[in-house]
Amino acid sequence: MFSMSSYTRPDCLSHQKLEEVAAGLFRVSCQFDADKLGDDSFREAGITLHASLSNAVAKRKAEYLAGRWCARAALAQLGVDGLPGLNSDRSPAWPEGTLGSITHSHGVAEVMVADARDWLTVGLDTECWVNPERAARLERELLTEEELKALAGMSPLQRANRLTLIFSAKESLFKALYPLTGKRFYFHDAVRRQPNSLTLLRTLSEEWPRGTQIPFRWRERQHSVLSWIALPKPR
Repeated sequence: MFSMSSYTRPDCLSHQKLEEVAAGLFRVSCQFDADKLGDDSFREAGITLHASLSNAVAKRKAEYLAGRWCARAALAQLGVDGLPGLNSDRSPAWPEGTLGSITHSHGVAEVMVADARDWLTVGLDTECWVNPERAARLERELLTEEELKALAGMSPLQRANRLTLIFSAKESLFKALYPLTGKRFYFHDAVRRQPNSLTLLRTLSEEWPRGTQIPFRWRERQHSVLSWIALPKPR
């Protein structure tokens, strides 16, 4: 298996964690500090900054570096020595035989990769808990009428936490289905009717019609929530 030992972790990256979520499905996370991003950080990591980001702010460059660092570590678990490129729509272009998803928020980057022989698609998203004041402003932008009705009787904090979870799950849904359908869709195009699934309210393709239920999983943390969708290939 490919080893990461041939690369030096730059000072702006720390606390890398690896998890085998399922057979052929791996998640890697790390913390990053844009203030510690140096002129040699990319060279030390053996990662080339994409030309489109040459004039980006340090935070965006650090996000890119951390995401690619985690991606390479995750791909190594599949025996792949490589990095995702960048598609014209700025989504990651994964090495042949693999697929994956990248997310970053408030100094943490996370990646989930899968063996394309066994997995159809993956989508991963992390969001910091939205505070009640901001959640109240975002409710109608992010939630369907059905989801809004389900908030009745909840405290402002409970409403905010529910909104954050649904927000993250819908972001994971987009990351999972956009590569398969090529269709952009939005927050009101899916609804959370069951605790562990989202239902499409719009037909995206023949294979993904209105009414399709897509399971998702999530993990609550002190400062954030992580959600993911990993769909195995039909047998």
